[in-house]
Amino acid sequence: MSSITGAIEKSGSGDHLNPVWNAADVSFDMVDDLTSDPVVTIIVRTPDGRLRVMAEPEMAGCTLILRRVHVQDAWPNAIGVANLKMLARVVMERMDVDGLVVEGAFRTTGANPGRRPDILRFSRRVRPAPAA
Repeated sequence: MSSITGAIEKSGSGDHLNPVWNAADVSFDMVDDLTSDPVVTIIVRTPDGRLRVMAEPEMAGCTLILRRVHVQDAWPNAIGVANLKMLARVVMERMDVDGLVVEGAFRTTGANPGRRPDILRFSRRVRPAPAA
């Protein structure tokens, strides 16, 4: 999971322990000039800085699959599990999908080069309709 969760461009002091972000504080921008089809590059802006994500997206029904996900490292475990789950929820809500599958690329550097991270699966919570 560290290749997916461990990359954020540091913009602050880093003297925090992964405080949980709010969905309203996260934005996504597609960068067309860094990659070509089928790979996309997305800049994710968070309260702690920018996250650069590259992947090959694919739709399977109502599930978005991100294959060969790569995130460049700035420091290990910069995002944290709670923020990773929050980012997945934001992606599913804004893309209007029911599921998100993240398949990491084989690691080229860092811990365990040549190893592929575990596949991460997220599903959107179904909220009951408000009572009339």
